[in-house]
Amino acid sequence: MLITVAVCSVLVVQGCCQPKTARVEPAKEPYIPPPAPVVKSGCDAPMMAKTDLAYPLGSPAGSAVRLEKLAPEEIRINEPFDYRLKVTNLTGRQLTNVTVIDVIPANLAFKSSTPQMQRMKNGNIKWQLGTLEANGIRTINARAVASGKGVLKSCADVTYDSPVCAQMTIVEPMLQLTKAVPDKLLLCDRIPVSYVLKNTGTGFACNIRIEDLLAKGLVTGTGARKVIFELDELGPGQSREFTTMLDAKKAGSYASRAIVTSGAGETIESNLPQTTMQEPVLAVNNTGPQQQYLGRSMTYSVTVKNRGDGIAKDTIVELNVPGNIDFTSATGGGVFTRSSPGKVTWNVGALAPNETRTFTAILTGEQAARITTRAVAKAHCAETVSSSAITKLTGIPAILLEVIDVADPIEIGGEVIYIVSVTNQGSKAGTNIQVACMLEDSMEYVSSTGPTKVSQVNGKVVFAPLASLAPQEVVKWQVRVRALGVGDTRFKVTMISDQLGRSVDETEATTFYEVK
Repeated sequence: MLITVAVCSVLVVQGCCQPKTARVEPAKEPYIPPPAPVVKSGCDAPMMAKTDLAYPLGSPAGSAVRLEKLAPEEIRINEPFDYRLKVTNLTGRQLTNVTVIDVIPANLAFKSSTPQMQRMKNGNIKWQLGTLEANGIRTINARAVASGKGVLKSCADVTYDSPVCAQMTIVEPMLQLTKAVPDKLLLCDRIPVSYVLKNTGTGFACNIRIEDLLAKGLVTGTGARKVIFELDELGPGQSREFTTMLDAKKAGSYASRAIVTSGAGETIESNLPQTTMQEPVLAVNNTGPQQQYLGRSMTYSVTVKNRGDGIAKDTIVELNVPGNIDFTSATGGGVFTRSSPGKVTWNVGALAPNETRTFTAILTGEQAARITTRAVAKAHCAETVSSSAITKLTGIPAILLEVIDVADPIEIGGEVIYIVSVTNQGSKAGTNIQVACMLEDSMEYVSSTGPTKVSQVNGKVVFAPLASLAPQEVVKWQVRVRALGVGDTRFKVTMISDQLGRSVDETEATTFYEVK
């Protein structure tokens, strides 16, 4: 609202209000050109308006004293402002007992002045200037503070009731600050924050400062704990938005109020919005057989769980497959890619808090080894985790014992050769394989050949142990026997090894006959 300065007309009653008979020549004033128009900001110092009145005739011609009052055209509520009173002796002689009275309205609080003022019982202010020399000038500088709203009228008078009035409009800026943040975010996301400042009042707010002391654990992009914005002015009905990005150091809920201050000394708080920073926490477990035989399938179970309070977006689970292991199949859409090493990949997608997913992969191996499969789980904003399973891949020794006679029947006195064959049909070497042959009374040991040394005692032929027999390898021993007696005879072979819990027995029947 504009404040105007008005001159209050007052009749000075002195007898019949006739002026003094002495003629006073009017003071001559120098010509002052009008000032150039100025483009004023809402928060610049207000323009000063001057009102004056010459006493007692109203115009300088023939008057003795001129009183001028310079006051702001516009003042802000509760903000100190300065105004000036100027008293000019328009005559060529001294004036005595010059007194200036300033009428103080109810919504104006007088603070100080130079020279010192005197407070009157009615609340007005009085300056006793005393003697004013011919053509002399005295200036009064005063400071006051306005309250309330509307138009303030302040009048001054010199010695008698002929006041000079200034009219001023009191305006009141009213600031409003709104802070906004998202309700929920993931811990690795940045937090966008906006501050909207509005002036819903009737005057300009000046020298504005917004401060937000952040909750512990929140920082700006530069690592500071305080957000600060400054603004020179904000006019009535205007608004400004300020934005920034924050980072959270750990999961949790955060809230703080921003405070705005202005040149008028007012302090306004914002609302108290809260944002919760959530965090997905992955756990993965990979299990498989501790031991398996060559060529047999190995099933690995991979379980991933989100133990956090935030959604694990773009979750991926991978199972590394060693280079000497073959991929057979996988559940849940697992895709195998042969690289170094191979890898089974499951694209899980979003994994909600406390959600669990399980996948399986079937592998096989043909070489004895100690293999390690490693499962890895990763997701947006989650720490990558892993779990390993170790499997001992080993073969199975499967030793086959066979014995045959080369000829059958055998005439008494003749000889027969028995062939003893040992075959490793398994996938692992057999060790310390020992073969022994038992002869019946109708048999006589003649000789033998084979990969190991032989000893023969009382009808028992024992070969020294064979240290190792590789998978699919075959070894043979031959035993030559002479037929001594007629009948159905049995050639018995026994085999033992490190891998066998008990002996393996084989028997070959041969008929011995006699020609009569």
